[in-house]
Amino acid sequence: MSQEIELKLSVPKNQATLLAQLPFWNEYCRNDSLRFHLINTYFDTPDLYLRKSHISLRIREKQGVFYQTLKTSGSSKNGLTRRGEWEWPLRKPELDYSLLESLDLAPLKATQFNQLTPLFKTDFQRTCWNLTWITPLAHIEAALDIGEVQVQEKKHPICEMELELLEGDEEALMVVAKHLQQMINLTPCDRSKSSRGFELLGHTGKT
Repeated sequence: MSQEIELKLSVPKNQATLLAQLPFWNEYCRNDSLRFHLINTYFDTPDLYLRKSHISLRIREKQGVFYQTLKTSGSSKNGLTRRGEWEWPLRKPELDYSLLESLDLAPLKATQFNQLTPLFKTDFQRTCWNLTWITPLAHIEAALDIGEVQVQEKKHPICEMELELLEGDEEALMVVAKHLQQMINLTPCDRSKSSRGFELLGHTGKT
């Protein structure tokens, strides 16, 4: 297991291009930005057992490669989230139940895996930068996501930036966010993409 520590910021749609073109990235990035298309399919049982257990489960397609990811809800405040994360590569876009069975998580032991079904998708373009921040010292991945959450005919826009701590002092996430907020109207966001999918399904709460 790894612990995911990230700060999520909502981006005004009309400022997304400006954000991506800021000189800030050239000043602090280790290399050029990367851009790729991500499609995520989220799974749960008909009675939403995983959601009620504060777990999210998805299959991600990235550049023709598939990954199975499970996350716990953790804690979230002012956009800063800490949660457990497990990710495995897959040979095909199907859930591998054996990977879930290998985890020592009580809710999974009571999960009927054969009842897991796809509920919704997220489909977005991601632009990534790797930052080296000096004070405090940290390596950070900044990801600008633009796309939508899809639940059958229903859709909800995605336009946000995630600052994920790869190594170092997590306080650097707040420092970087404040620098960006001086240039772009970014606001902290505690709503995950999966929570927006469940909201479109008519279920409120937190994952």
